[in-house]
Amino acid sequence: MKILILGSEGFIGRHCVKYFQQIGYAVYGCDLVDYPTENYIYTKVSRLQPTFEEIFSNTLYDVCINAAGNGSVPVSIEHPLTDYEANCSDVIRILELIRLKNKTCKYLHISSAAVYGSPRQLPIKETEVLSPVSPYGWHKLMAETICREYHILYKIPVVIVRPFSLYGPGLYKQLFWDLFQKCKQSPNEIVLWGTGKESRDFIYINDLIDALDILIKFSPMEADIYNIANGIEITIEDAARRFIENFNSAVSLKFNNIQRAGDPINWKADITQITQFGYNLKYSFNDGIKETVTWLKGLK
Repeated sequence: MKILILGSEGFIGRHCVKYFQQIGYAVYGCDLVDYPTENYIYTKVSRLQPTFEEIFSNTLYDVCINAAGNGSVPVSIEHPLTDYEANCSDVIRILELIRLKNKTCKYLHISSAAVYGSPRQLPIKETEVLSPVSPYGWHKLMAETICREYHILYKIPVVIVRPFSLYGPGLYKQLFWDLFQKCKQSPNEIVLWGTGKESRDFIYINDLIDALDILIKFSPMEADIYNIANGIEITIEDAARRFIENFNSAVSLKFNNIQRAGDPINWKADITQITQFGYNLKYSFNDGIKETVTWLKGLK
């Protein structure tokens, strides 16, 4: 089996490369960096002139996972055009090349729970009314529409996943990275955005990769959409305190009571759709936090 990982040097991409190599796939990848961190067939692409012609001209793939694009809500707010190019324009470029050169390739698109915004009710089903609150969320939604377009009009086999609050070793941003930096810089007190009562549904990176593998094997590939999460609501305050406890820090935790632009209020996913294929979570939140803290301590 030949699998192409777009964004192969990003957080999700690197974990995909390792996992699919371990189970015997021939792994190909592309990203913006000069050299890959693992030994696989790698092609560098340019953000200024993003062309994927070479990648799709030389090889026929069985699977393509799109883990590329901008993954930062704050960046999307400051640079919406850049976010649009990375999260929408590149998607149609890729699907068009699959249509022209590799029409049987299974295309797995990594979208985001950001398409939901702040939902009307919990848990959030895939059928929830979509109301993004950031350019990132809007552009992820537009990309999903492009995916459905190429499946409906051109019969490209497509599946779409919406990961919720993803975390784990190798993620150099978001809540736990921010806490790590602040614990080092301010050993007495740290301050986070919001009230602490905001909630998320955290999903450990290894569980996401497991879900991707299951969908490649069992999804009908008819532009189906799947939430990837724990199905458990955890407040930001609780998550932060558990991190601090595992980090063995005595730092006190405070919140500034300011809602950050682009952040949803509460998330909890309905994961019924993905569990129909036999998907079961392997990492509890406590397990995932311990693994993440172990990785962070190794960086000190």
